[in-house]
Amino acid sequence: MIQNNYFSFERFSLLLKKDFMESWRTILLRFVTLYAVLAVVFCFLCYKDCQLGTIQAGAENNVRYLGFTLFLFFGFGCIFASSMMEKMQSKTKRISYLMTPATSFEKYFSGFVQVVVLFIVAFFIAFKLADFTRVAIFSICYPSLDIISIDLRYLVPKNGELFNSWQALIVGFSIYLFYQSLFVLGSTLWYKKPFIKTIAAGVVIYLIFITINGTLIHFLFPNNLFGFFDAIRYCNITFDKISTLRNITILFSCLTLFNWIMAYFRFKESEIINRI
Repeated sequence: MIQNNYFSFERFSLLLKKDFMESWRTILLRFVTLYAVLAVVFCFLCYKDCQLGTIQAGAENNVRYLGFTLFLFFGFGCIFASSMMEKMQSKTKRISYLMTPATSFEKYFSGFVQVVVLFIVAFFIAFKLADFTRVAIFSICYPSLDIISIDLRYLVPKNGELFNSWQALIVGFSIYLFYQSLFVLGSTLWYKKPFIKTIAAGVVIYLIFITINGTLIHFLFPNNLFGFFDAIRYCNITFDKISTLRNITILFSCLTLFNWIMAYFRFKESEIINRI
């Protein structure tokens, strides 16, 4: 019987191992899908480069490959985050999962580690495998060309053009974690089709936000829209003076942490309801 505690590393390790043993086929299929998509994208880009004779363009090619990689990293991160609570989709799975001798936090943290932390490791491995596949295939098809691997050094500010500073790189990662946290929260709100429902909810909230802003602008500046644009221009100037990338990072980090905490309490509340 579980003692009245919050977290036990030994119990958490057993729970994480149990989750992997029960879902290894699904995890393997998702990893293969991730690798296949990356390999197809890399091979397509490399084929176009070979046809256009720009395969040895160096920095430009690396930046372009890494740009597509970041886009896929963002997309797959959100997709995988929405599957965090897939064990709660059906009544049978839900009962089995809720009866597992572990605390609510340990169950939540187990799913969190898989879709947030381990996803980054899996994506990097899939990225390297896809890149090796591209190099192997086109080295055979085009032996006269020097096919080289994607240089990850072009991702960092001192060597590449994607981010002009380390702060910009950190801001980009904090924005990624924020959007991913929305899908983590969505997975605890909707057990069935959480990805689609989270996107739909985001679109509705965005439209409501735009409508409210448009209404306020209409009432505040009914006959002088130029006054509104002057105010916006003034705010932009002020914002540039008093704000930094560090402030943006802190903002998105706080929002991300808030979503993670809300997702945990939502899962804990849902667990109690489903037990009853």
